[in-house]
Amino acid sequence: MKKVLILTYYFPPSGGAGVQRWLKFAKYLPEFGWQPTIITTKDGDYPIIDNSLLDEIPQNIKIIRTKTPSIYNIYAKFMKNGEKVPYGSMQILKNDSIFKKLSLYIRKNFIIPDARKVWNKHAFLAAKKELLIRKYDAVITTGPPHSTHLIGLKLKTKFGVKWITDFRDPWTKIDYLQDVKRWWCTTYFDKKMEQIVIAKCDKLISINNAIITDFGVTKKSIRITNGFDSTDFEITKKPSKKFTINYFGNIIKTRNPMPIYKALKKINLNVELNFYGNIDENLMAENCKNHPYLPHTEMLDKMINSNLLLLIINKTSGNEGIITGKIFEYLAANVPIVGIGPNDGEAAKILTETDGGKMFDYHQIDEISKYIELQYEHWENNKIHNTKCEKYSRRNLTKLLANFLDK
Repeated sequence: MKKVLILTYYFPPSGGAGVQRWLKFAKYLPEFGWQPTIITTKDGDYPIIDNSLLDEIPQNIKIIRTKTPSIYNIYAKFMKNGEKVPYGSMQILKNDSIFKKLSLYIRKNFIIPDARKVWNKHAFLAAKKELLIRKYDAVITTGPPHSTHLIGLKLKTKFGVKWITDFRDPWTKIDYLQDVKRWWCTTYFDKKMEQIVIAKCDKLISINNAIITDFGVTKKSIRITNGFDSTDFEITKKPSKKFTINYFGNIIKTRNPMPIYKALKKINLNVELNFYGNIDENLMAENCKNHPYLPHTEMLDKMINSNLLLLIINKTSGNEGIITGKIFEYLAANVPIVGIGPNDGEAAKILTETDGGKMFDYHQIDEISKYIELQYEHWENNKIHNTKCEKYSRRNLTKLLANFLDK
């Protein structure tokens, strides 16, 4: 069996869609002739903790956890009471403390590509040790954090390994950098690092075509989306007494639920709107309920027992290429999806090809209202929804990955 060394900062007990991507690849790769070894963090800075995912790590997979220095723990000690450590955002707000403003200024101009690069030294030493005692047929680095790709670059230079990069999000064109002013030299060196990584890697994987097109490396690249694990969905759907619209994930400034609020105001139906995850309190409305992040198994149960699932694509430039990880588990839940985002984007195409739901542009309030009314009527009449999404199962996607590694 061939061997692949995978370096990923995020792995259980870290939670979130990005974690499940490589957790599930590791689960199914042995079926297709590849034995994975994972190098990850021992105690990383995780925005979400989900200990339930630890039970999903296959017993036959070698996991190497390394020391992980933390910048964020130091950061948290200087925060004002109630002030949260910012993850995935560099916006300086009016009411932020002086320390937070200063630290964000330092972060965006001096720490490139990201603050997780403090892990690189320890991850490199662990990878070096593995490569010296075992023959690996490939090394994979996945980002964000994109600093992880710099470990792969160093391993490629020192050992000449076959190196594959996996981009779950853009690097220099990620949405939270769009409205951030950085020094020209910071932007230059960040872009330079990105270009070197893209040029030096042997193969490149991305969750969407937009990243591959932007990088200009179509010949050595493949699009492998996120997906769903069918074994996670062996849950019984219970009859519901109330029509519920549920959203799972974070709500931030660029992922604004205002269109759904406006749409619900136009209809006279008994509908419950729930948000499960970290929600910006400035984006909450009176007619919705906010719940904390749920462990993955509990989240899937809530998802399957929804009547309508809400999907929101970030309102940023280039959002046509955004495919959120949750869309695939939404599809597997076999519940209609109301999407808010570009109706000509990649996510919209997936909803269309799978009969999973419909995407509406941010201004299509009347159309969203009518779609909710239609799904409410289907619920009242016990109409069964059928989604065609088997191509996005984790097993099928892992087969695609294994074939790509074999080439």
